[in-house]
Amino acid sequence: MKNLSAEQVVRLYEFTRQHYVEYYDVQTELVDHLASAIEKHWQKDPHQNFETLLQKEFKKFGIFGFSDVVEERQQAMQKRYFQLVKKEALQFLKLPKVIIVAFSIWLFSFLLLQKEIGFVIVASILVLEIIYVFYRLIQLQKISKQRRKQREGKYYLLEHVFLNMGRGVGGFVISPWQWYWVAEKTLPYQYFAVVFALLITFSFILHYIVFRILPAKKEEILHRVYPEMKLEKV
Repeated sequence: MKNLSAEQVVRLYEFTRQHYVEYYDVQTELVDHLASAIEKHWQKDPHQNFETLLQKEFKKFGIFGFSDVVEERQQAMQKRYFQLVKKEALQFLKLPKVIIVAFSIWLFSFLLLQKEIGFVIVASILVLEIIYVFYRLIQLQKISKQRRKQREGKYYLLEHVFLNMGRGVGGFVISPWQWYWVAEKTLPYQYFAVVFALLITFSFILHYIVFRILPAKKEEILHRVYPEMKLEKV
């Protein structure tokens, strides 16, 4: 049976990059698929031209080429990432962390019930959180660019998700403010204070998970998924 040469395998990787597949793990998956399909053609006729077979197999992906495969893998990795976030969030419902959560809700509720001075304190804390979130987003963006250069073409999809999903989650930093204008006008103030305290606490937990806990575990998780990676800590 005729098999692909090393040069032809390199050509397949080059072909996937030319068609906008930038993640090495997705490239490898597509290369394996294309290589297997081409070698099946050679079982019937080993004299068929490699490039002709490559174009023939590529056409089977439709007018959007590999983009559907990339999008599907991105959605799968994002789902995997949010499962990790969910797993970490559930830890805050267990002792001893649940005590800290309950205290935070009580503290914010108490401050908000002090009206003007309490609101000023809570607003100041939220402004500091916003500053921290934007600082961390800029930091992770720089790390993402560095990783692309360091990997020399071997940039993995899950690593991209780790370093970039914070942008979507970071947007939640303004959610307490959005809910403030709704809840403040529709709920009695004592209930509003509790609801707003819950939102603030949840926002803090979410950002702590995304910007602290998961980045600290990134190396371990990525090494488990991609054992061949030579990782560096964020």
